[in-house]
Amino acid sequence: MKYKQYDPVTLRKIQQVELGIYKEIRRICDKYHLSCFALYGTAIGVARHKGFIPWDDDMDIGMLREDYETFLKVAPQEFAGKYKLTGPDCADKYYNLVPNVSKVGTRFIHMYDDGNFNVGILVDIFPLDYTVADDKLRKKQEQKCLFWRTLYLLRNVNFYKNHLEGDGNRFLLLASAVAHHLLRISPLSNDFLARRYKKWAVKYNDPAHRGTLITRLGEESAEKSLLAQEEMFPLVEMPYEDTTIHMVRCYDKMLRNFYGDYMQLPPEENRKNHYPNFLDFGEEENAQGI
Repeated sequence: MKYKQYDPVTLRKIQQVELGIYKEIRRICDKYHLSCFALYGTAIGVARHKGFIPWDDDMDIGMLREDYETFLKVAPQEFAGKYKLTGPDCADKYYNLVPNVSKVGTRFIHMYDDGNFNVGILVDIFPLDYTVADDKLRKKQEQKCLFWRTLYLLRNVNFYKNHLEGDGNRFLLLASAVAHHLLRISPLSNDFLARRYKKWAVKYNDPAHRGTLITRLGEESAEKSLLAQEEMFPLVEMPYEDTTIHMVRCYDKMLRNFYGDYMQLPPEENRKNHYPNFLDFGEEENAQGI
């Protein structure tokens, strides 16, 4: 598969659907007093463009784990059938351990999804967990989370079959294909792998023994995401498209740790997205293979 770019009209339609999903997430979070803030490319978009990165086609939202757990309970009734939750803690699973909210009636199939999951145009939600300042204990937690997340991904994605041309070491891709098939026939279910991941992710969330740092566990970049609680809160409100979005208090530190000079536009060849194999806007427009 080769990397592609959208035509501007289609990309903007995707962004508008995602913006509508975000507004619904934000409405619910405000109603129930839950944390909800921009992460990753969305945070760059806020700081640099006051909206979407012009070529980007997704939104990344962070929540503290305890707020995410509340969101799981209250959101389905608030959605009233217009949106749905997908992810490891939901009836509908996804190929990764990142929960998401998608618009019912839409469809967005990309190379990792491979059409195996019933997910539409979506906004990702990243639950953030506490960790500790002790390097040895923190690294152990990070490594355990990364291990179980990697197994979850390998079980659901054949990276040898589904990868961009020229992307990845061929030997590692072949090894991942073998791992994929072995995991598919093993007794290790998605639920089991997700539980093992979560066991380590929430290890230091207990208020009585809570860590002093917060990050997104299960990512190779977990160390780059580390922030102290006082660096994250209170959240700051910033303009985003025709609305506003929260950012962590020290968002500049977070983004520079993660991306370096994030205010500098990357070269055009590095301006990538999640171009789908199939896209359906539902009631708004007929299905189309693109």
